[in-house]
Amino acid sequence: MKKVHFICQAKGGSGKSMFTYLMALKMEFVSKTYFVDLDSSVKTSSQQLRFLQGKKPGRFAIMNLLDSRDKIDRQLLFENLLELTQKDYEQFFLDFGAPESDQLPSLFTKDYSSEEFKMIEKELACQFIFDIIVAGGGAYEGCTQYLQKMTEALNGVFELNICINQYSFVNHNHLIRELEYYSEQRKSLITGIKYFGDFDSTTAPHKKILKNIEEGRGMEAYKYIEKIKIDKELLKI
Repeated sequence: MKKVHFICQAKGGSGKSMFTYLMALKMEFVSKTYFVDLDSSVKTSSQQLRFLQGKKPGRFAIMNLLDSRDKIDRQLLFENLLELTQKDYEQFFLDFGAPESDQLPSLFTKDYSSEEFKMIEKELACQFIFDIIVAGGGAYEGCTQYLQKMTEALNGVFELNICINQYSFVNHNHLIRELEYYSEQRKSLITGIKYFGDFDSTTAPHKKILKNIEEGRGMEAYKYIEKIKIDKELLKI
């Protein structure tokens, strides 16, 4: 069954594009994977996924979901999902920008119930998976409020993963434990936790890794210590 990953977080700068990059790096040589930049605001994934662009067959696309009022066009969303799932790929990774992510909870509570959206999933013969990014520091409160909204909106109907941006929690490990407890108490609603982004920007190998991410470089750019560290990172997600 085809899988469609919704990578979401309404708080900007939380790490959605980094998570998307890491998934793309992990899947660089898995030809049946496809990545989409849906972010109308900054297009970071378009820059960071350069190493996928130009491949034959195509592995990357830019799509827009917003209408003239900057609201998600529901029909366009469904048309894009239909277009994607008709392609000859097995997994799709959709990087939702902050503006698009912000509107998803209301999509599942005001316009459609999660059960009705489940019918769309069934009609497309695929599985929807929601990866909710959570960062620490000043982003933590906004990220966790969004996580709570999405958890309640999806109501256990779809797979939902908490994706923790680890380095943003430096010196605040108690907040990671708080998220782990939140997940444990909601086993029927939350599938699990993924960890990513454990890059200390003050060390040379991690600086090189972050530069590679920024420049959209693939696995060929990683050598020796950087490759050991990035391989370890990719095993976690």
